[in-house]
This record gives sequence, structure tokens and C-alpha cells, in this order.
Amino acid sequence: MKSLTFLLILLSIPYIAICQTPTSEIIKHVSYTQLKGDKLIQEDTVVLQINERMGDHDAEINIVYSKGDKISIGDAWIEDMSGNIIRKLKNKDIKDQSYISDMSLYEDDYTKSFELKHNVYPYRIVYSYKGIFSKYINVAGVNCINKRLSVKNGKIVLETTLDRPIKWKQENTDPPLIDTVENIIKYTWNYSYTSNPRERNSLVNSFNAPLITVIPLTYKYGIQGSTESWQSFGNWIFRLNKDRDKLTEAEQGKIKNLISSANNDIDKVKILYKYLQDYTRYINVSINIGGLQTYPASYVCTNKYGDCKALTNYMLSMLKFIGIKSYYTLIQAGDKVIDIDEAFPSQAFNHVILTVPLANDTIFLECTSKNTPFGYMGTFTQGRKALLVDENNSHLINIPPLTTEKVLCNRNFKVNMMTSDVKLKVEERGYNYEHSLYLTSEVNKNIVDKYIRNNILSGSYDLSDFKFIVEDRDSSKITLNADCKVHNLYKEYGKNLVITPFPIEITSYESPDKRVSGVQLDYPEFYKDGAVYSFSDKDLTKAPDNIEIISKYGRYDVMYEIKDRQLFVYKSILIYSRKYPVDEYVDFYKFISAIKNNEIKKIYLETL
Repeated sequence: MKSLTFLLILLSIPYIAICQTPTSEIIKHVSYTQLKGDKLIQEDTVVLQINERMGDHDAEINIVYSKGDKISIGDAWIEDMSGNIIRKLKNKDIKDQSYISDMSLYEDDYTKSFELKHNVYPYRIVYSYKGIFSKYINVAGVNCINKRLSVKNGKIVLETTLDRPIKWKQENTDPPLIDTVENIIKYTWNYSYTSNPRERNSLVNSFNAPLITVIPLTYKYGIQGSTESWQSFGNWIFRLNKDRDKLTEAEQGKIKNLISSANNDIDKVKILYKYLQDYTRYINVSINIGGLQTYPASYVCTNKYGDCKALTNYMLSMLKFIGIKSYYTLIQAGDKVIDIDEAFPSQAFNHVILTVPLANDTIFLECTSKNTPFGYMGTFTQGRKALLVDENNSHLINIPPLTTEKVLCNRNFKVNMMTSDVKLKVEERGYNYEHSLYLTSEVNKNIVDKYIRNNILSGSYDLSDFKFIVEDRDSSKITLNADCKVHNLYKEYGKNLVITPFPIEITSYESPDKRVSGVQLDYPEFYKDGAVYSFSDKDLTKAPDNIEIISKYGRYDVMYEIKDRQLFVYKSILIYSRKYPVDEYVDFYKFISAIKNNEIKKIYLETL
């Protein structure tokens, strides 16, 4: 079972635009679930309203599911606003095909899809679908956080028996109505949701979106499991993957040869990690219990590919073979850090990494990337809780956050003011490093030119030459050297010079009158600039005053210095990683605006 609510694609597309009348909206969504015998039966009915032509893409309905799930589409039709049926869906119009998702602990195999469109607006699509599941770890629920479509009337109804206990949590909606008749317990949640515009670095659930999660206290999913505690849940994962760490004899021989000259454990781990990166590749694969169980290590030995679970298990198996203990670790990876509810043990993860405790340090390994430096936890996995899986001691751990030095991006300019030639050296770390890493292997001038203009250097100039430098594969820094011919570098008014600076591009935010959410910065932003403006025919006499802005949100510093016929500019921007409530947004916005306003100011100089 991919998820308790089938994870309709139409509900998961990111918000793109907002207007007073939405292009489409869900008028009604009722999900009725029964725990019956050893099966979970779920029936959903959806009424979707398309208000204008721009919403027609939502009339393409996709229902994703996993191998072994029994999914059927019920009646479906288009009706006008008076309830008159215009056209019914025919069975031949339903497509059933393979579906591949991104890196995920739950991996979808198939999708049932159909399309119902009309040319008179508004119109409604009414449809239902049913699923029967013999293996499940979630029971019911809905997650409206960051969903694009509003839901006017949502309802979740769950029926279970006294001997099939459940537990649940809800946010931003009322507790369930509970009704017990003999051995049957009926739970009913009602919710509604109004979509909001996506805002830069908003808090994960700034808009009080309904979140309902219902899970079984005990379950049989491959083997018997329990969500009573993180230890019991992790123990279930451990037992699910037990005895899948056996390497082939040929692989054992390779490993012995690889580490024969290693001097210590960390060298051995590095050697095997690079072997993993060089000789295996990531591919999204799934197996018959929904993608929660890993493929055996021997599978990767033979095929040289696997998903995040298989490659992590393979790395764990190699380390086990040479006597180094490591731990399969579940994590909720993604662009945003989503807090794990420590009081609600559950399947709250979508990715797997490896934890390697060594004598003087603990190393975390991302096993799906050929380029990730050894021990580097990037923006996709840094700074969040994860579940370390140990046979009898599974527990939540903290993945270290990216520090300011690990996200520092440096620019150094050598500017010949007479010829307009600029030599630029850029050191990228953190998100910028990750974003630009592919350029080291897929380099052409047009791509680099666009990247530099969008991320490194704005303004009017010609890029004449560039070169990427990666110090070594364990470095989380990329250096770019570039030569540019910059247009309109300065203007001269008598004895005064006005220089157009090289601003640092930082995130732009909505004005306070348009912002409705707080700010969530999961890692700091840190930039430093050094620029030398050289004049061969002018003696400089007076530089601008230095600038210093210190705030609870960060700091901004600019220092000017004149030496001979050169102007030196040293600049630093640091924005702290924190969560700020919406009532602090005005002050945060003022700090960001002050930086941006100073960054676009001209540099005024006096000469003899």
C-alpha cells in the first residue's frame, strides 16, 4: 500500500499561483476505511471542480499503488453545476501502467489513470475508487501541508474492532467522533483546507493545514511489528532485513584486496565507500512488501545497482565483513526539515543512510550518490532526526546540521578598471556546491554562463573563460575560476568616481503586507567577498564609510580600504538558521531589506 490515502497526484502538486477564484478545488472528499479480518479496505469518493481552463490539468486523475494491492476504479463522470451528467468514464479509458517515483522508502509500482475534461466552465468530476490491502503499516489519514488544492469538505471514516487497536494524531482539526456498537468502533474526522500561496522559506505548517495520521498499534507486514515505541518499530525493520547482509565469495575476495593496505578503520571505510560509488549505481526498485524490505547484499554484488535501501545494506554488509559495525538508519530527507514527532513512533521516513560509529567520530554515509563526499550530509539530509536501527536498541538520533563554515561561499574579484577585465575566483559550499556539482562533468559555456548569471555574478558582462576545480572527491567545495569583460564598470564625474559593485544575491522575500507565514531556515547562509579595483592612472583619496549591521537574524559587514591606486572591498553576509514566527517577520524582512539595499548602492570615490 503506497499510502493510506493513495497519495493522489492531484493533491500533491506544489502550489504555483493564487487567485481569488482557484483554478480548481476539491468540493468533497470522503475516505471510508475498514479493518476487516486481515484486510484493509478503503473506498474514496471525490468531487473535483474545475473552474477555468488553467485547471484542466487537474482533470487528469492518477491513483498510485504498489504491487499486490487490489485497486479498482468505480463510477466516474463529468457533471455541470446543476448536477446533470455530461459524460461517464468508460473502462477502456482507464490506463494501468508502471510508475516510478523519486528516492523513497515507499516506492510506487503502478498507477491507474484517466482523464475527464469538459469545455464549459465550471464543471465537476465525480469519481470513486477502492483498494483492498493485505499488507499495510498505515491505516488512514490526510496531509494537507503545502497542498495546492483547497478541500471544502473532507471526511475520514474508519471502522475497526476492539481487538485491532489503533493510535492517531491530528493537527489543525477537531478530534474524531467515536461511536462504539458491540465490537465495532467507528472514528470520524471532519476537516477543511484553504490553500495558500507558497512563500519563500515558510514554516513547514505555517498555514495550519490539517494533518491526520492513523496507524495500527500492531500489524503484520512481512512479519509481526509494533508502533508502541521507536525501539519496537526499529526492531521490526531490523528483523525485516535480517540475514540480508551476505556477500558473494567473489565480492569478499575483492574487499580483502581493497583494504589490504589500509592503516586504520576510517581508511577502510573510505576505501569501501569509494568502491560503492565507483562500481554501483542508484536505481529505484521495489519488492513485494511495498519497498520496506531491502534487497540482499548479494543482489547488489551481482547486479551492481540498487535503491537507497539496497545500497545502504550493501555498504553495511561490506563493513560487517571486515569487522566494522554500522547501522541502517531511516531519515525523512528533503528540501525542508520536517520535524519527527518523538511521541508518535511511526513510519515517518522516506530514505535510508548508514551510520558508522568509529573510535573518534561518527560518520554518516549517503550511499546513493556517486559524487557525495565521504561523510557529507548535505542540505537534503542535514540537521534532522533519524531512526538508527539496532536489533534491541533502535532509537532516534540527530544528524549534524551544516555549520556556517560548511555553507560559506567565497567570491574574489581582481578588477582592472582601465580594461574592464575581471578575474573571478568562486568557492562554492553547501547548497550552492550541491547545485553546481553536476557542472564539473556536464560543462559547456552556455550552461556555465547561465549558472554564473543566475547564481554568482549578475550584471552586464561577457564570459570569456572558465575552469572548475575540485580539490579531491572528499572535498565539499568546488572552485570556479572565470575571466569576464564587464560592461559599464564605473563612471567619472570630474574628480569623483562612481563604481557599480558586484552584489551578493540573497533570497528575496515577500513584503510583510503579503506574507502570512513565519520563516524556517534549515541551514545558515554565509557569503564573503573580496574585491580589488585597480586604477593605473588615478590616485584615490577617499573611500566610503564602512558598514556594519548586527541583528538577531544575522549580520552584514562591508569594509573599504585604499592602498596606492587600489580600492579593497571586504564584505560578509551571515543569515542564521532558525525558525521565526510570523509576528517577527517584519523585523526579519527589515534586516534582509537593509542588506539588499546596501548591496545595490554605488561605490563613490574621490581622486586627486
